Amino acid sequence: MRVIESHSRLPVHVALPLLLAGMLLSIVLGITSCAPLPTPPLRVVIVADGQRQLVETQAPSIRALLAETTIALEGLDRVDPPETAQLRDGMTITITRVIERLESITTTLAFRRQTVRDATLPENETRLLQVGQAGIREQVYRNVWEDGVLTERTMVKDEVIRDPQDEILVVGQRPEFAVTQALTGTLVILERQDAWSLRQSTAARRQLTAFGDLDGRVFTLSPDGKRLLFSRVITEESHFNALWLVSTARADAEPVALEIYDVLWADWAPDSLYFAWTTAEVSERPPGWRGQNDLWTAIFTDRDILAGKQQILKPEAGGGFGWWGTRYQWSPQGEVLAYARPDEVGVVNVRARERQTLARFAPYRTYSSWSWNPGVAWSPDGAFIVTALHGPDPAGGEAEESPVFDLWLLEATGAFSMPLASEVGMWTMPVFSPDGETVLFGRATTPYQSHISTYSLCTLDRDGSNLECIFPPESEAAIQVPGWWWSPNQETLAFIYRGDLHLLKRGERFAVPITTEGNITTLDWR
Repeated sequence: MRVIESHSRLPVHVALPLLLAGMLLSIVLGITSCAPLPTPPLRVVIVADGQRQLVETQAPSIRALLAETTIALEGLDRVDPPETAQLRDGMTITITRVIERLESITTTLAFRRQTVRDATLPENETRLLQVGQAGIREQVYRNVWEDGVLTERTMVKDEVIRDPQDEILVVGQRPEFAVTQALTGTLVILERQDAWSLRQSTAARRQLTAFGDLDGRVFTLSPDGKRLLFSRVITEESHFNALWLVSTARADAEPVALEIYDVLWADWAPDSLYFAWTTAEVSERPPGWRGQNDLWTAIFTDRDILAGKQQILKPEAGGGFGWWGTRYQWSPQGEVLAYARPDEVGVVNVRARERQTLARFAPYRTYSSWSWNPGVAWSPDGAFIVTALHGPDPAGGEAEESPVFDLWLLEATGAFSMPLASEVGMWTMPVFSPDGETVLFGRATTPYQSHISTYSLCTLDRDGSNLECIFPPESEAAIQVPGWWWSPNQETLAFIYRGDLHLLKRGERFAVPITTEGNITTLDWR
């Protein structure tokens, strides 16, 4: 215990009060010295809205500090450190303003322009069938800005509100003929799977059908040129085509269904309304049918009523390749039919209902779902048949794989046969000239690949002499698939070259193009 000494003596009545006052002052001073000192303010930095400010505060937390200021938090605003954090001297508090907005962008979708070709309209004539209309597409984005800077852009919706509507323009495709030529008789063409007729002039063209599904298997004019027999595709499982008839003489004629189905070949007998056909049955295996190798005949009355239907030959297997079917060709006298199969050529006597084989040969192995069947043609007098026969392999290989196809002349009774030209190709398609002295045929430019070869149009005499190729000129490409038709006056030859109709007059070397669109697949001329 510390003793405080005094250097003067006072009376007792004075000293006692002074002593008590001193003691009281000491107690007071002792109490005062025990109270806590005031806490100094915290100094923090607030970064917000592009400004930086130094703040002194006694607030214990960031939330309490913000409550003391005029800084307000809205929506998605973010505070770093979080609002619940305690304040520390020297702390920096960053407030990030966050704004989220949905942005809708509408764009137009361009419509397409379709061009529909219409062979019934004149070439270069156009018609607007449907007006085009742009579509509408809406895309919605979620955009997030932080302190005015885009930091996130997310697509939340992408929807086509209205589909575009195509503009449809119809363009006439009825071609202006390259050259206008006078015609005898009636010429019909199969173009874009519909039939058209030309009479008197190549410029006088009229549409006979508007189905768009003629398959070309049957496309043949009656001998007087007034009726067209044709076949149409059927998509039903029970049939693959059907036979129809249309008049070429009447402008308002409606095609007539004959209720004859699954026809592989049909043609008119010469100088009559009598016709014959052969059929097949539908098969699930390629090529979709199996030949019946039968033969039927019927006749049309003057009112185009089908009558006298009868079966000449009953269905048969027809050999190992009989599934491909049999094709026929009427003799000029209309009493006998020449027939062709993948392995033989012969004749059928319609009245006697008898078949006679004239030539047999090894069928050509295609390694595919098709089979080769030779074309046959009669001489005008009905004494001879000209055809292609599958010859032996010169290299000594298997007979069925031989690439050789030769042109032969067969006497119709089977008395004799003779070769006319070798290695002409499988698609030679021979025909006699009107006087019967000359054979017109296609000669393959690559005879050992004749199934894909082009062909030149050649002639030779009936005895095999005077071979001459007359079309095309050396400067032009050869014919893809040959086929030839004589005019009724037998002065002009019609054929298809590069998909167009060409006419070649007898004795001339240059053919005249009649059409220009390249869409003709077959024709007939009577």
